[in-house]
Formats: sequence, structure tokens, C-alpha cells
Amino acid sequence: MPEFGGIECPLPSRRQIHGPVTVSCPLPSRRSLRERDREAAPPSSPAADPARRAMVEAPDEVRERHNAGRASLLVALAAMTVAIPATGFVGPDSSISLPSRAVGTPAGGGSWATGAADGVTRASDLSATVTAASRAKARTPLESTGCVATDTAANGSRTVVETPQLLWPLTQGSYTITSGFSMRISPISGQLLQHEGVDMSAPLGTPVHAVADGTVVEVSSDYRSGTYVRIQHTAADGSTYFSAYAHEYMDDILVKQGDTVTAGEQIGAVGSNGWSTGPHLHFEIRDASNTAVEPTGWMEEHGATYIGQECR
Repeated sequence: MPEFGGIECPLPSRRQIHGPVTVSCPLPSRRSLRERDREAAPPSSPAADPARRAMVEAPDEVRERHNAGRASLLVALAAMTVAIPATGFVGPDSSISLPSRAVGTPAGGGSWATGAADGVTRASDLSATVTAASRAKARTPLESTGCVATDTAANGSRTVVETPQLLWPLTQGSYTITSGFSMRISPISGQLLQHEGVDMSAPLGTPVHAVADGTVVEVSSDYRSGTYVRIQHTAADGSTYFSAYAHEYMDDILVKQGDTVTAGEQIGAVGSNGWSTGPHLHFEIRDASNTAVEPTGWMEEHGATYIGQECR
């Protein structure tokens, strides 16, 4: 026979189950069960312990307070989990206070502002640091043309290497190249000859200028070249080269042998003297052995500019 709270109750019969049930054994109330447990509970049971008894008697309120405490703890742990990895490694000597301090900055160190004076003092020491080369003025020599003033082009410890001025003999737009440096059939003799310069067709009387500083070493006339002027120059590497100008008229020549000329100085004018089919300047560049080289490519390779564009 089953017991309900210490009260024996007979099981209902099949007829009672299928028919109206009459409870002949009333079930004990909740209060009677608590009183019975309190009297029979050992000292360590929840019924004997007031705190544990409070959890039994009011489980919902206690559970709410317990859950609230757990939630607060979880929120604190979540904040630490997100904040600390986001700032990287944070040691005992570091600070993550924002925005007055940089994340990860040593707490006892000085700021960039307090160390500015030291930074200025140590600027000259950056020349030994490879990564600071772009700021330390420790660079390869700065090349400039002759028109760049040394005191404005040089900056700090950089060395200015002044290269001689090199100019085309005719102004830009005043001429057209009509014959290049090559083997060709002479329009005058019909022979296959080496054309040792370039023909720059221009109006008669167009000024001809010295391509660089130098000394006039030849002024001559012959039936083939007309009036021929040759000037000796010194390149940036110390080597010697020559520029030559042909088919001018002697009356237009403004220099004589032994004269010193500067880059861009007028030395004559375009003519049509000697073996010529029309007004043009025959222009040559010769090396130290007086051998003709292709002038157009040589001038471009050495950075030639036009008169009036020297300092642009």
C-alpha cells in the first residue's frame, strides 16, 4: 500500500479508475509536509540550516539574486576578454588609458612632446641610420645644372655636383632636321660619303649659339664646309669634346680662334655656304680624339636643353 506523507492509502480498483473516483485517503498539505521534514531533518539538512531552509522555502527569490550575481560576473569577464586582446600585450609597465596615453606606452616614459628638444639635438646623428636616410639629408650627391645656385640647391650635408650647361645650337622650333648622322649619297657630288653630323634646316641668318662653355680652337673656310667653327669643351667627368658648326658665312662669324665662349653665346648665323642646297646648320659633336659621334643622341644623353629653358 503506497504512502503519501506517511499516510497509507489503498490503491483504487479498476472499477474506481473507470468510474467516478472517490478519494478515501486525502493527500497531505504542503504545510504539513514542511513541518514533518523540519522535525525529522538532521542538523546538516536544508530544513535544519536557516540559510538553506530559506532557499527551500523561497527558491525563486534566491535564484534571481544568484542569477543576477552570475550575470554581473559574466559581463565583467566579457569586457576583459574584448578589451585586453584589442590593445595587444599589456604588461605591468604599460597603460591602456585612452585618449590621454597611447596604448602600450610605458607608464613611466616621457612623451614625444617632452623629448622634442632631444630629437632636434640628435637630428645630425640620423646619418648613421639607414631607415632615416630620407629625412637625414644623407643622400647621394645632388646633381644640378649650371643654372642652379649652389647655396639654394645644397641642403644640409648634401653635396651639389654642378654639371656644365649644355644647350642646343638653335632655339626650339626654329629648325627642322633634314639629314641625320649616317652614310649617304652626297646631294652635291653624288658620292657615298659619311655624313658626320646633322643638318638643321632654318631660315637664313638664324642665330647660332655655342652649346657649352669652351674655347674656340678653329675658324676656317673651304669649298665644302663653307665657314667652319670648332669649339673645345670640358665635360663633367673632365673629358674633352668638341662642337662644330658649318656652312656659315664669314661675315656672320662673331668669334675668332682663342676666344672663350659661354653656353648660349651667339657665335654666328645660319648660312648656305659650301656644299649646300639651302640654308641650314651642319652641326657636329666630336670626342677627345676629334672623331665624329652621332650628335642628336649624344646631346639628349647629356641632358641638353634649349635656350630660354635652362632653369625650368
